[in-house]
Amino acid sequence: MTWTNKDFGIHTVTENQGLFGSKELRPDQTFGFTFEDTELMDITTNFIPKWSEKLL
Repeated sequence: MTWTNKDFGIHTVTENQGLFGSKELRPDQTFGFTFEDTELMDITTNFIPKWSEKLL
Protein backbone atom coordinates (compact mmCIF):
# COMPACT_ATOMS: atom_id res chain seq x y z
CA MET A 1 0.00 0.00 0.00
CA THR A 2 1.22 3.52 -0.70
CA TRP A 3 0.24 6.64 1.21
CA THR A 4 0.76 10.07 -0.36
CA ASN A 5 0.71 13.25 1.70
CA LYS A 6 -1.70 15.49 -0.22
CA ASP A 7 -1.93 18.00 2.63
CA PHE A 8 0.06 21.23 3.00
CA GLY A 9 1.63 20.12 6.32
CA ILE A 10 3.98 17.35 7.43
CA HIS A 11 2.47 13.97 8.37
CA THR A 12 3.54 10.44 9.30
CA VAL A 13 1.92 7.02 8.89
CA THR A 14 2.29 4.77 11.93
CA GLU A 15 0.85 1.34 12.73
CA ASN A 16 -0.02 1.36 16.44
CA GLN A 17 1.58 -2.03 17.30
CA GLY A 18 4.95 -1.03 15.78
CA LEU A 19 4.71 -3.06 12.56
CA PHE A 20 5.66 -0.07 10.43
CA GLY A 21 6.07 3.68 10.53
CA SER A 22 7.08 6.34 8.05
CA LYS A 23 9.50 9.19 8.41
CA GLU A 24 8.00 12.69 8.26
CA LEU A 25 6.23 13.06 4.92
CA ARG A 26 6.24 16.51 3.39
CA PRO A 27 3.57 17.45 0.82
CA ASP A 28 3.52 15.01 -2.14
CA GLN A 29 6.01 12.60 -0.51
CA THR A 30 4.98 8.94 -0.31
CA PHE A 31 5.43 5.99 2.03
CA GLY A 32 4.86 2.38 1.01
CA PHE A 33 4.49 -0.85 2.93
CA THR A 34 3.90 -4.40 1.69
CA PHE A 35 1.58 -6.40 3.93
CA GLU A 36 2.41 -10.08 4.49
CA ASP A 37 -0.87 -11.01 6.25
CA THR A 38 -4.47 -9.89 6.19
CA GLU A 39 -5.46 -8.53 9.58
CA LEU A 40 -7.10 -5.48 11.11
CA MET A 41 -4.61 -2.70 11.90
CA ASP A 42 -4.93 0.69 13.55
CA ILE A 43 -3.09 3.45 11.71
CA THR A 44 -2.37 6.94 13.11
CA THR A 45 -0.38 10.06 12.33
CA ASN A 46 1.86 11.91 14.78
CA PHE A 47 0.70 15.33 13.60
CA ILE A 48 -3.09 15.00 14.02
CA PRO A 49 -3.65 13.44 17.47
CA LYS A 50 -7.31 12.47 17.00
CA TRP A 51 -6.97 11.06 13.44
CA SER A 52 -6.89 7.30 12.94
CA GLU A 53 -8.11 4.67 10.52
CA LYS A 54 -8.49 0.92 10.46
CA LEU A 55 -7.12 -1.25 7.65
CA LEU A 56 -8.08 -4.79 6.84
